[in-house]
Formats: sequence, structure tokens, C-alpha cells
Amino acid sequence: GSIQIEIEQLTDEINRIADQAQYNQMHMLSNKSASQNVRTAEELGMQPAKINTPASLSGSQASWTLRVHVGANQDEAIAVNIYAANVANLFSGEGAQTAQAAPVQEG
Repeated sequence: GSIQIEIEQLTDEINRIADQAQYNQMHMLSNKSASQNVRTAEELGMQPAKINTPASLSGSQASWTLRVHVGANQDEAIAVNIYAANVANLFSGEGAQTAQAAPVQEG
């Protein structure tokens, strides 16, 4: 009865708002899965950076602040402070393999 009619009207209103809510030509309210919109760097034709750490920097440490703008306003940002990063291990997760000592052979 009347409850079903109210639900249908609310559903229609939500769908209307979802169709009209756009930012930068992107629908803000969408039932599309985010995974449909994600592409890898390789699919975009981007190559990962190659990191070559000279032996003179192998024991060095660095510190910096990474600031990323995340909102519509000028002062909306996330800041990540990295106070001590060992240069040799900084990019170990980027496909670089950790050097391992060769086993000692006796004899």
C-alpha cells in the first residue's frame, strides 16, 4: 500500500539526486564498483621508477615531509613526516630484492 508507494518515491528521489550530483564531470553517487575504475600503472603506460642506490649512500638516512592535497579547499592536506629512513631499505617494497650474504663454505 502506501508504505510501498513512499519507498518507491524515496528511491526515485535518491536516483534523481545520484544522476545530478556531479563534480568535475564525475558522478559522485554511483552504484559502479570502484574496481571498475582502477587501472594499473602499466595499463596507463607508466613505468615504475628504477632506484639505484650508490654504495656511498647505502648506510645513509634521510628525513622529509610528504604533503598531499586531499580536499577542495586550499588548506586541506595530509602531511606525513618521515624522520629517519634508511636509504638502502627505503624502496625495498618496489620490487628490489634485499641483498643476502652468500653462505660460507668450509673446506
